[in-house]
Amino acid sequence: MKKIILTLLGIVAIATTFNTLYASTNSVGINKDVAGLDVKPTAERPFAPSMLRTKDNNHATLESFENPETCAGCHPKQYEGWRGSMHSHSWNDPIFQAEFKKGLNATDGKIFNLCAGCHSPIGVLTGTVSWDKKTNEFTVSEKAARGVTCDVCHSISGAVPLKDTITSEHGNGSHIIDTGSHIKYGPLKNSESPYHQTQYSELHTKANLCASCHNIIHPVNGTPIERTYDEWRVSPYAQNEIVCQDCHMNSVEVAIEVAKTLKRPEELEGFNLSGKASTLGVTDHSVVHPHEFVGGNTIVTAMLEPDSLRKRQHSEIAKKRLQNAAELKVDLSQRKDGLFNLNVDVYNVGAGHNIPTSLTQVRHIWIEATISDDQGNVLFETGKLNDHHDLDEEETIIFRTWTVDADGNDTHDPWAINHLVRDTTIPPKGHSKHDFVFSHTNGGKIKVDVKLNYRSATQHFIESLLGKDAPTIPTIHMQHVIKTYVQQKNSWQELGKKPSIAKEKDTHH
Repeated sequence: MKKIILTLLGIVAIATTFNTLYASTNSVGINKDVAGLDVKPTAERPFAPSMLRTKDNNHATLESFENPETCAGCHPKQYEGWRGSMHSHSWNDPIFQAEFKKGLNATDGKIFNLCAGCHSPIGVLTGTVSWDKKTNEFTVSEKAARGVTCDVCHSISGAVPLKDTITSEHGNGSHIIDTGSHIKYGPLKNSESPYHQTQYSELHTKANLCASCHNIIHPVNGTPIERTYDEWRVSPYAQNEIVCQDCHMNSVEVAIEVAKTLKRPEELEGFNLSGKASTLGVTDHSVVHPHEFVGGNTIVTAMLEPDSLRKRQHSEIAKKRLQNAAELKVDLSQRKDGLFNLNVDVYNVGAGHNIPTSLTQVRHIWIEATISDDQGNVLFETGKLNDHHDLDEEETIIFRTWTVDADGNDTHDPWAINHLVRDTTIPPKGHSKHDFVFSHTNGGKIKVDVKLNYRSATQHFIESLLGKDAPTIPTIHMQHVIKTYVQQKNSWQELGKKPSIAKEKDTHH
């Protein structure tokens, strides 16, 4: 037996040594042929460091793309959904532009195509978006400033082969755009149009379509900067063939039910999602997507056009989605040492990716809790914002990631990130449990007030980009639980809740 154990230990040691040597002599999955910020453009990759390319390497002009209003003529429902979305504001988002300028200055403009390839793909493809280093200002054509338009997505004819990407995974704008024809690609097999050619695209039915711009990988070191697609790919949603479009291109009510049942929209009962894809359509389809593309951004659309009812509605829809993404389970008990324990369990019940997702070094979800006695005296509190809307992050349970630069210094700037050092985000259908300990010796009632909060960024971060006149970043209460506990004999019971009664054992035979 001793000999067998020593042999096994030797095998483990050899394997460990081999893996260490292998890791030190290889680039951990980075394709060195395409990695870096100094990659020279080629015919196959003309917009490096972005992976964006055109079909057959065709040249693109502004005439290659329609204005969204042209599409609205036959697709008003889809246009109304799009024009309130972050896709429509992907370029003119002032927070993005300020951070983008910061990154361009820091990298001498080398990240331009990488970021603009997703935020203004028309501008990059046609060469009609640029940055002036001297003035630190952008020049952009009207079409390019419209962001991710109808024609951007419906001109996608394929995805860049994985062997040509930086980590053998979709991302960094790895779309192939057809600029040489008037074909519109989509998920409908029997679609016809009197205005343009149509072609069924299997890619448009898959999450891979979204992965290109919702998986962003650092072009030098391969660190995942945004990994929404990868989070979905290993989730129960992917296992049940539920794709991004099933939630983000349908109404919030449909998204809630999809998450609850893990069924695709066409399988749901009680929803009428069928109809015609256009005003000229003659065929009914089982699901017609309204194209709202709503995520968790409640501020940009409302900030850009505060007088627009449509933009305010989009902000409210985003808020509703946030309020249905998670659940709180709260319970209180007294420990043997006399102290009290408040247990807060946060469940990701409604997002097909982690919460939060995307730029998780900037976005925050956190627990705010206040525990008080029946005289209003605060026994314990955490997660309170101060007068400048800042948190004491050392004393607060926050769901986010922490990233550092090459010197090990904390950074939230995507271009500066070298690696991730901590991750407390909650995966799909996962949960995160936390205990808060406090003392209470006066008897009476204990009131527990717990909120799960979300914000797109800290106030300090926004003001560093937009100045002291920056808008206040709203705090969205994703969930709010209030409970009162009273002492009954030797235990504390939730007021209004019937105590559980243990079933007697059946002694009959």
